[in-house]
Amino acid sequence: MSDEESRSYERKLKRHQVKTAIEVYDKLRGSCVGRLVNIHSSGLMLMGTVRLEADHLYQLDLHLPEMINGRRVIQLGVDCLWVRESDDPDQHWAGCQIIDKSDEADADIEALVELLEA
Repeated sequence: MSDEESRSYERKLKRHQVKTAIEVYDKLRGSCVGRLVNIHSSGLMLMGTVRLEADHLYQLDLHLPEMINGRRVIQLGVDCLWVRESDDPDQHWAGCQIIDKSDEADADIEALVELLEA
């Protein structure tokens, strides 16, 4: 997917800004890769000190600050569509498409979005 197609796709879905700290962990590395910036049913954006690679697949765990549907972690499979440098050279933006999620994760994202809109 080209950058232009990616941006066009992103604009079709309402992004929900995250106002609280939700740390994002790479399940395979076992380390924090950044913080969630926004999310919608099909994708997310994060910022972190670990640079993700575009066109790579990741298994991410979103560590929630409070329980949602009895869980504190949302597990997702994502495809990193793009990566950008921020004004701070130690921070990187990454946009990801959600490609694998359980029914529970889908419900948790919906509940998270409701909390973010409140």
